[in-house]
Amino acid sequence: MILSGARKGIGQELSVVNVSKYYGSFKALENINLMCKPGEFVSILGSSGSGKTTLLKVIAGFERCSDGKIFINGNDVATGPCFKRNIGMLFQHYALFPHLTVAGNIAYPLKVRRLPQEEVDKRVKDMIALVKLTGLEDRFPRQLSGGQQQRVALARAIVYNPPLLLLDEPLGALDKNLRHDMQFEIKRITHSLGMTTISVTHDQEEAFSMSDKICIVSSGRIQQFGTPSEIYERPANRFVAEFMGTTNIIPMKKAKYEKKADGVFAVTGTTPLSEKPMLVTAGESSVRTGEDAPFFALRPEAIHLAAGGSYDNTFSAEIKETIYLGQSVKAKAESGGLELNLSLSVSEFRGLKAGEPVAFGFNAADTALIYD
Repeated sequence: MILSGARKGIGQELSVVNVSKYYGSFKALENINLMCKPGEFVSILGSSGSGKTTLLKVIAGFERCSDGKIFINGNDVATGPCFKRNIGMLFQHYALFPHLTVAGNIAYPLKVRRLPQEEVDKRVKDMIALVKLTGLEDRFPRQLSGGQQQRVALARAIVYNPPLLLLDEPLGALDKNLRHDMQFEIKRITHSLGMTTISVTHDQEEAFSMSDKICIVSSGRIQQFGTPSEIYERPANRFVAEFMGTTNIIPMKKAKYEKKADGVFAVTGTTPLSEKPMLVTAGESSVRTGEDAPFFALRPEAIHLAAGGSYDNTFSAEIKETIYLGQSVKAKAESGGLELNLSLSVSEFRGLKAGEPVAFGFNAADTALIYD
């Protein structure tokens, strides 16, 4: 369903170019470059103090950037006031008007813009249907559940068809089950409108489930910007590899690089896991051929029992601890002085005993080469 007065694909392109933000001598943001295509859902992910909320405020116009430019559909808005940017905003705590009904809250941005009453009524009705609140039009915020309040806040933020929607920890105030449901709802609604959406979150699962792209921020800098699969499978550096879920960081020495016909590099080197050199693969853009002591990231689910198949690399490890999770078993193992995280299927785990050496294997393509 597309709102009355809206056009399909209302989202516009956002470009953040060389943006920095200083508070005295403190650099909250440094040389940020970010481009969001029309209709994309982009999550800015980072821990507390990383600069993600400051970046959102700069985009919204609540804070003025110290350097750089911000373009919305090609127009530089970096020096303009926030009310002229026509941006929708959804806050973590909703900020609904307690004295207005559901319909009244949603209608408010339209009345401020002095739209004809007939148009206001039509848009509010369409929006209430879109966010699945039909029948609740005359209720006040205190009469709604947390999820219903959030739908009202979302409806109010997008009822006037903003080309850009900013979400500030939109699901942080909800319980786990409701958060899961609302992830799908927000994605459904913003995609149905073709709205460009930027969401700030510290929740990795939320970023993975909702986003077309993820921007990881730390210490005021972008560490990596890419699709969820690129972020998880090909982290740009050690910080990203360790920040995005559990991983194993394996040091290599005496690394040798061989470029294959398809442009992919085969990298071999010694590791603490085995006396035999191990093989990893990497794209040309992520290789530094002058470095002979890189690392590689190895996700727990990429490690399997060697007896179960043919693998590029094998090693022996001793199971130390296990946690049964129903469909899988999390385990900690030790090999070559390194503590490894494993995620085994229940069928793989059966028959393994703690304290005994076990042969494991993994493939070169399931690793990510990193240098720092």
